[in-house]
Amino acid sequence: MPTGNSLSEVELIFPDITEHPQWLRSQSKSWCDQLAAQTGQYALKWSYTTEGMAAEHIFTEQLSGLIRGRVLDVGCGHGEFTNLWSDRAEEVVGYDMTEGFLATATRNRKPNVRFVLGRTHDGLPFEDSSFDVAYTKKGPTSWYPEASRILRPGADVLSLHPGDGNGEGGELGLIFPGLFSPPAAGTPILDIINTRLNGSGLTVLEIRNLRETVYIPSAEDIIAMIGFGQNEHILRWVEENYGNSIRSQFERHRGEKGIRTTNFYYLLHAKAAGSM
Repeated sequence: MPTGNSLSEVELIFPDITEHPQWLRSQSKSWCDQLAAQTGQYALKWSYTTEGMAAEHIFTEQLSGLIRGRVLDVGCGHGEFTNLWSDRAEEVVGYDMTEGFLATATRNRKPNVRFVLGRTHDGLPFEDSSFDVAYTKKGPTSWYPEASRILRPGADVLSLHPGDGNGEGGELGLIFPGLFSPPAAGTPILDIINTRLNGSGLTVLEIRNLRETVYIPSAEDIIAMIGFGQNEHILRWVEENYGNSIRSQFERHRGEKGIRTTNFYYLLHAKAAGSM
């Protein structure tokens, strides 16, 4: 990858965008509500290509071998992924905190799929031993302490969570500091996952580290990533004040496929207490 300007020079180009007074933290309740009001769904607005098999495809392939009986999708968003399993399960239940996403999900639901509104921080509004499989795709970890209660003996849990680079990756944060996070040492996400698994009653079979190489093909895709889920004022502010600088930085650092960046994920497989 071309080096372009030094990092000290690049730091003068961009602000810390999270300090904008109207900035909403990604995945927060207010951010999800705003995104739902804009589009009615949690769907990315930028193009990218993945080198090899994407982490989501690995997750989906493994989950397809586990689906059976009654299934719970934790953090289901607008329900598109939830509906995939309707012909393989007795019932699929999607659980999410965003009313706007669930409105879309309910309109498009399959006959044996239903959706429930609620926050995992407030618990899971399901009876004991309700599900044979529970999963979350890039969703919350705060439901783990209650997982064993709502699962049947021997039920499977499969989760895909954003991972820790532990000093690696963060390429976009080096090229566009202030607009993206730089590389960071440590494993804070894994620490939270393990804390919430402790005492959950789940038997962890595997926590697999997945590394994904992604290419962002254009500066317009970078701008779309920055503004994802934010309001129109922030989108205009980014474009008017930093659009040209973003495009200039992109051209300095791009390769044949665009800008290369690295994503990290944890793929977690666990079982509820009971027969294995």
